[in-house]
Amino acid sequence: MAAPAQHEAKGMPVLVQEDKVVEAFGALKAPKLVGQIAQEDNQKLRLNALRVLVEELRNPYSAGETVRAGVCPILTELTTKPEDKDTREAASKALCALAVDSNGRAAMTENESAASVLSALSDPSPVVRSNVYDALLNYSAVRAGVNSLVAAGYAPVLVEKAGKETDDVRHMPLNLLYNVCKNEAGLKAALESNAVETCIDNLEHKDSLVKHHACATLGFLCFADSAKVTAIQNSAVPALAGLLSDHFWKVRASSASALSAVMQTDSGKKAFVSCEGAVSSLVKLLKDSEPSVAVAALKAVACAAVHPGARGEMREAGDC
Repeated sequence: MAAPAQHEAKGMPVLVQEDKVVEAFGALKAPKLVGQIAQEDNQKLRLNALRVLVEELRNPYSAGETVRAGVCPILTELTTKPEDKDTREAASKALCALAVDSNGRAAMTENESAASVLSALSDPSPVVRSNVYDALLNYSAVRAGVNSLVAAGYAPVLVEKAGKETDDVRHMPLNLLYNVCKNEAGLKAALESNAVETCIDNLEHKDSLVKHHACATLGFLCFADSAKVTAIQNSAVPALAGLLSDHFWKVRASSASALSAVMQTDSGKKAFVSCEGAVSSLVKLLKDSEPSVAVAALKAVACAAVHPGARGEMREAGDC
């Protein structure tokens, strides 16, 4: 019987592929990953590292470490500068993930990332534009983000994009414009850039999300008195009244909310009552299956009921 082997000669270990992201441990983990993203010699390694970064940013601890390793300015540069579309798309996706984290938002403010990625809104790739819009929406969830966008001059750019963007992305500048208008200077800049007219133009868009965000942003703008006048003069009320029966519940809810804002004035109430069937359509929403729609309709009914003609129609309606 042969004795069991005590020793064995092993072959040379297989070399690690140059484009493979190998994790480091401890304090070196984040700096190594950021270094692999920053290097320019191996394009495939950079792409793989960006994909790994997106996953790492889901962990708040890892997100904080990568931010401290200086990843934010690198991502903003890679989102706008490289000629390689894949790199811009991967970097913009990572930037979107970074903007969810509080450390990432603080780093974006410190590095003035909003101003740096403004040019990316004109990127030929819809994926890059969509990712950047998402990143800015996450960033503008906090007051510092809104202020940074306004300071970087986003309001007129978003108004322009809301009228020219492709159909699959157009709802995003409208949504971001809503956030920008939370700043008084941003609201003023948006109104001066004809934001009300742009929102009204989008009320008849074929995409439901575009209509929803156009209604929501128009309603927010109309808390300014000058915006109410512009909306009424540009036939916003009949357009909003027509959307009360839309198949998408978010459109019904946002159109009712927008009408509430417009009907704060007597001329808004008169314009609404003059629309054939508008009062009955609004009253029907009080029994909508979506609670958000019913609440928005109730607010609009309270505004419209001040008008004697609207009250008369409401008395005759069986749903009121």
